[in-house]
Amino acid sequence: MKKNILWLFAMLVTCKSIAQQPAKWTNSNPQDRYADWVEFSSSNAPFFREKQVYLLDHSNKVSFSSNTILVNKEVDQLGFTLFRYQQTINNIPVENAVYLQHVKNSRLLIQNGKWLMRIPAGLASAPVLQESAALQYALQFIGAASYKWQDPTEEAFIKNESGDPRATFYPKGKLIYYSGEDDLISSSLRLAFQFDIYASNPVGRKIVFVDAATGAILGSRELLHNTYAVGTAVTAYSGSQPITTDSYQNYYRLREVGRGNGIQTYNLRKSISYGSAVDFQDADNNWNNVNTSKDQYATDAHWGAEMTYDFFKNNFNRNSIDNNGFLLKSYVHYSMNYFNAFWDGSRMTYGDGSSTDGYKPLTALDVCGHEISHGLTSNTARLNYSYESGALNEGFSDIFGTAIEWYARPAKRDWLIGGDFYIIRSMSNPNAYSQPDTYLGSYWYTGTSDNGGVHRNSGVINFWFYLLCNGGTGINDKGFAYNVSVIGMDKAQAIAFRTLTVYLVSTSKYANARTASIQAATDLYGAASDEVTQTMNAWDAVGVGGGTAPAVISSRALASITGSSPEKDPSLLIYPNPVENTLFMEFNDFNTGQISLQLVDGFGRIVRAKDVYIRADKSSQDMDVSALPSGTYFLRYGAGRARAIYKK
Repeated sequence: MKKNILWLFAMLVTCKSIAQQPAKWTNSNPQDRYADWVEFSSSNAPFFREKQVYLLDHSNKVSFSSNTILVNKEVDQLGFTLFRYQQTINNIPVENAVYLQHVKNSRLLIQNGKWLMRIPAGLASAPVLQESAALQYALQFIGAASYKWQDPTEEAFIKNESGDPRATFYPKGKLIYYSGEDDLISSSLRLAFQFDIYASNPVGRKIVFVDAATGAILGSRELLHNTYAVGTAVTAYSGSQPITTDSYQNYYRLREVGRGNGIQTYNLRKSISYGSAVDFQDADNNWNNVNTSKDQYATDAHWGAEMTYDFFKNNFNRNSIDNNGFLLKSYVHYSMNYFNAFWDGSRMTYGDGSSTDGYKPLTALDVCGHEISHGLTSNTARLNYSYESGALNEGFSDIFGTAIEWYARPAKRDWLIGGDFYIIRSMSNPNAYSQPDTYLGSYWYTGTSDNGGVHRNSGVINFWFYLLCNGGTGINDKGFAYNVSVIGMDKAQAIAFRTLTVYLVSTSKYANARTASIQAATDLYGAASDEVTQTMNAWDAVGVGGGTAPAVISSRALASITGSSPEKDPSLLIYPNPVENTLFMEFNDFNTGQISLQLVDGFGRIVRAKDVYIRADKSSQDMDVSALPSGTYFLRYGAGRARAIYKK
């Protein structure tokens, strides 16, 4: 009897430690991290445990961790509750270690992101350097002539803006574990001080990561996300438009409180100090303020912010960029001869242009939408502003800047960024402005300037979105002949919005964006929908897929790729599986004759193919798969027959 009880107890423990079979599973670094993507069907999804993160390793073993910080919690339009957790070690946050948990009816249906499994031995838990010393290393790295906290007007401004008398621009160090901007890597993990440094001259705002033991600069993150180029409102770019203002004393101001917590537009009067900004004023609320100071361009910024708020509210029921009514502030007439506009993490700022564009301020509608959409990204996916994640960050701002222009100004819409004053980029033809339209193709930038080419390499996702909206055929830079059918702006922007706000994380790359957008389209329109097919086709067209990441596929989508399910077939013996270099196949009880073998990746692309002759009794074949990336593939052999192959 005692043995039976012990046996039953052992079985219960074993059952708890082994996961229910997920419908999708992938891991780009199984030695370092738990699964990057796990998806369950509604029938076998585990129950959600709030404040405990579900961990699934490459051996399909389950554990739970409470070493977490709940970053935020939101309910989306499809009824999913999204929990965003950050990992901690020694009660210290791990930068870029984030899991997104997608919960419905108390079940964990999808979990994606990056979470460390292997913690380096001897990882420091307390700094060697004092915070003040670490800050000096950070300031030496920035090397600015002056900083915001050195200006009393700016210090007064931040206290007034935040409503906090203790608020300051002076950097406060925060202890974190950090392994770099591009990925989450266990062996690179270091205890670091994180500083938010806002410089005045030259203007710049960066997060700087300083090694807490040595003072070495481990990395930095750009916070100024810019356009890089370089009543009734009579706007300069969009004609007469209705705007909402407020009445104050005997005049009107570009302020309103009807949208979220408000929209406000201020005049910097050619200065770079936010504390010196004043209200724009008008006596009769008919804002036709054409003057030598170019104040007519301020109404473009104000109306643009209103239309951006309305776009996200009316299309996605989102209450401003943080879904909590974030106050949208715009600052116009920044500096002298300044051909740029930027989002600094808190507000929009617009220069008055330079000789490059004939001194036209950069307050055009698509630029307003672009800059405010950086704020949406910083409140959702938090894509790091460097290399591929930075290119996605810029691309999503271009996508929504253009979508907002189509929404608010349909009679004067285009696929250009900055077309009202000076064309900066083209979404329909990125190559025309030295941007790539194919991943790793012509014009793809591999250097370190512009934070790793964030404004150039965004051309790939821009062209993906253009094709998804409009369709198109052609041959990309990799020689792939593509054919994408139209799904239209409304559906394409819905897929892009859900991809960004629900599935991407700070270090997401193009391959992750493909996986996430396919899932977003599946959520919105169904696994077998044309929208999912065209989402895949558009990524194929821009060269993302077929070898850029481990394949991710659900059993419900397998039939559309293979025509069958990956169940065991006694007539075909495959080994080894998982395979590293050569796949061996033994055919039994087949009809004598020729048969076509096709190895298909998770997105339906044929990556290996060969025609072989099979004898009726028994035949052997092999296939070289050494050059293929790790992931799940499917071997098709004969009509309606397929087997799952796992490549190490």
